[in-house]
Amino acid sequence: MADNIAYDKESLKLEEYILQNKLNKRIAAVDKEYLAFVTNRAFSDYFEYIRFIKITDYVYSDELDELKQFCNSFKGDPISKIFRFRFKDGTYRFNLLKIYSDAASTDNYKNIENGEYWFNIELIDVEALEESNKLLKADAANLRTVFAINEEYTFAYDKNTNIFCMYRYETLQKVTVYNMDIDEWRQYIIDNKMVTDDDIIIFNELINDIKSYKAEFSVTVNSNIRTKNEIYEKLRFEGRQVSNDNKHIIVGRMLAEDSTQKISTELIEELHCDSLTGVYNKKTITEYAKNLVKEEKKNRVTIVILDIDHFKEVNDTFGHLFGDKILNRVGNRLRSLIGDDGVVGRIGGDEFMIVFNGINDDTILRGRLRSIRTQIKWEFANDFEKTHITTSIGASIYPNNGTDYEDLFKKADYCLYLAKEKGRDRYVFFRDELHRESYEESLCKNISNKQTGGRQIKEIEFMAEVMQKMCSSPREAVAECFKHMHDTYKLDSINIFGGKDLKKVYTYGKILENSNDAMYAKSPEFKKILKGQKYIQIGFVATYYNSAPEFCRIMRSRGVFSTLQCIIGTVDDIKAVITFDKLGESSQWAEYEINCSVIFASFIEMCLKMRGNETIEISDFDNI
Repeated sequence: MADNIAYDKESLKLEEYILQNKLNKRIAAVDKEYLAFVTNRAFSDYFEYIRFIKITDYVYSDELDELKQFCNSFKGDPISKIFRFRFKDGTYRFNLLKIYSDAASTDNYKNIENGEYWFNIELIDVEALEESNKLLKADAANLRTVFAINEEYTFAYDKNTNIFCMYRYETLQKVTVYNMDIDEWRQYIIDNKMVTDDDIIIFNELINDIKSYKAEFSVTVNSNIRTKNEIYEKLRFEGRQVSNDNKHIIVGRMLAEDSTQKISTELIEELHCDSLTGVYNKKTITEYAKNLVKEEKKNRVTIVILDIDHFKEVNDTFGHLFGDKILNRVGNRLRSLIGDDGVVGRIGGDEFMIVFNGINDDTILRGRLRSIRTQIKWEFANDFEKTHITTSIGASIYPNNGTDYEDLFKKADYCLYLAKEKGRDRYVFFRDELHRESYEESLCKNISNKQTGGRQIKEIEFMAEVMQKMCSSPREAVAECFKHMHDTYKLDSINIFGGKDLKKVYTYGKILENSNDAMYAKSPEFKKILKGQKYIQIGFVATYYNSAPEFCRIMRSRGVFSTLQCIIGTVDDIKAVITFDKLGESSQWAEYEINCSVIFASFIEMCLKMRGNETIEISDFDNI
């Protein structure tokens, strides 16, 4: 199908593609094996959601070698070229492939976390440009009708759908203020006293002019639509009927009249925006979220609370002025990442809130939250030697987790607390089956996300009890410990391998495929990733695809996405391996999970030495 497309590669203007497709960028981070290990929603949707895809598996076969040469030629400066990639419907479509390095990386494409190499890619579907260009021309024709000056409010109405839309144009984006049934919008404005009582009749006349497709109209009302209940001003609604491709709609603009009641654009921005970060202030984002939760009938609304990790340390070390620069950069980065998919606001010192409308799939939500966390980390990757700027994120979903904004906010805040308790630099979104019981307990105990150490203390106390029981009932103690770790850490499988060939001697939980032994632990590759320690903790197995490909392959064959593995013996002479595994999705390990797992493995090793055993045998776990 793609062979018949009449596109001349040499004549394509790359800059125009980027401009016209800006709101539908497909972005991924790709390693040297061409594995896309971090992707945005648009990228995943294009290929149909598949974890850890290789872009070389989706390029047109005749262009495979050319693609590899192109990727290998990247040295840091942005490069672009057109290739055919397989769309999720099986057809091959021309795409502009752009490779670039992240601004936070001074080594161009060096992954500073694991010493692995990666680069960013962006894909733009060339074949979608024709329709995109048509829509852009129609949009431009509408906008030419209403734009006389910058930073105006504009509106549009289509009687076929009865939908009224109002937009505010900022420097880099178009912000949707309203998008709803015009009759519901009329009632919403009146109920919330956004026009004065004296002007309700005039406002209803405006609605009638719009709905009747009046050729031209100009109506002035006293309203606080721009100021959101702060100040009333005279607003003039000017509109007319326009036609594009035989489709008739009403378009117009809303502007303040020249009078003593007119207020400046700068004052309105002060009422809405946080002056330091450029995102919405607490009052504005809160009112927006409350109204959205109240009015949304079809889509999910996601309330996200983001907190900057180690921010106090940066403030104390470098001063508040430097801290302000951090907040400003985070605000700018969030605005860029979220774009038109949501709304961003600052609700506290180093806390931000993001409101998404329409992310109706948990997998896509995970991708968005993971992308935010990763991109903020990359933003500050090379700024400090000892301090790492990362984020902890909590989220809740309407209507899944509740229908009241205050309840949803508390649940998102609780998930933020969990993210910090688990070691920071991670996201947690509320899931009833996992969090409801502990959340309700936390309300009774008045736990807030500012408390620290609670979980760590509980785990240390539990391990102390287990060690005491080891002296009298070792098998019972080990069984109790297995159950506690499996249930509390949300593990899928705990496995113990021992003997000369590191055969599997015990499994608690799910039996993994292809898991008869752990001989990979005796390879130079595994020794390298141990780095002299007696354990490894891997939140995302795929990130080891370059440094430990065989280990990564084995873990994937077992369905393991996150693993914590402890050795018994020495790095050069491993007697046994204990693995704590999570399947299905990647997640980072909390500090207390790591510490308690290592303590457990160390205690098993100590017991073996006391009994004079050099390794673990199946008989050691009989009747457990």
